[in-house]
Amino acid sequence: MGIIGFSFSKFDCERKSSKITGGIEIKHNISIKSVEKTSLNVGGSKNDVLRVIFAFDVLYGDALGKIAVEGDVIYADTPEIIKDTLGQWTKNKKLNTAVSEIVFKFVYNKATVRVLELADSLNLPSPIPLPKINFSNKK
Repeated sequence: MGIIGFSFSKFDCERKSSKITGGIEIKHNISIKSVEKTSLNVGGSKNDVLRVIFAFDVLYGDALGKIAVEGDVIYADTPEIIKDTLGQWTKNKKLNTAVSEIVFKFVYNKATVRVLELADSLNLPSPIPLPKINFSNKK
């Protein structure tokens, strides 16, 4: 199935320095902090879903700044996949491949848009390459 809910719960942003000297290495990291089973009541029936709590961090080298966001994703699927995913998380702190791919892509897309906004507010460089407009002198 897939993602049926999403929310941010924390924003932690800091610009440490206003001086940019040389190139800046911008690093992204998505991590899963926890996975828990929860119940969702829809239309009189109760369904088990997964609540995946994530962190998305962007680090601007050692001295320029950082942006960190946290939130959760509600993931729905068959009872077998929910049970298997929760079991794998409990055993080795990893999501199964299919669930991981869906969750990570969704989190990356949502968090990148918000981090882009926050970076602009703090006058930090864009965390992702933006399209470039090239004007040429064609006659």
